[in-house]
Amino acid sequence: MGTCKVDFSGKQKRMDEAYPMDRERGIYALLANVHKLREMRFSRADYAASDLLIDFTNSVVEASLTSRQRLVIYLVYFRGYTQQEVARRLSITQQGVSDHINAAVSRIAVVNRNKEQGVNVA
Repeated sequence: MGTCKVDFSGKQKRMDEAYPMDRERGIYALLANVHKLREMRFSRADYAASDLLIDFTNSVVEASLTSRQRLVIYLVYFRGYTQQEVARRLSITQQGVSDHINAAVSRIAVVNRNKEQGVNVA
């Protein structure tokens, strides 16, 4: 039987550097590139992208986001609406949409920092 010459750990390290899930900037970077990451799972059989998206999904659940925060994240980053369009749909201000996004990203980052430090998130 042959050996595998693919360095899976190197790819995982590059993903961790590009998308540090314990930092707000990493969450924003992931959200900005979520469609690219989703495509990479299939077009490149990228396991690191799959792992990252699974970890993100788990973190969203563990962060106990409000329904409004989840909805705003979904509409802006997964459906591609502008913050202005989401504000009109939800009858809130654009600043309100931005505040929901910032609060959600902050909560997700805190959950991941706590996990890295071994703090029980529940």
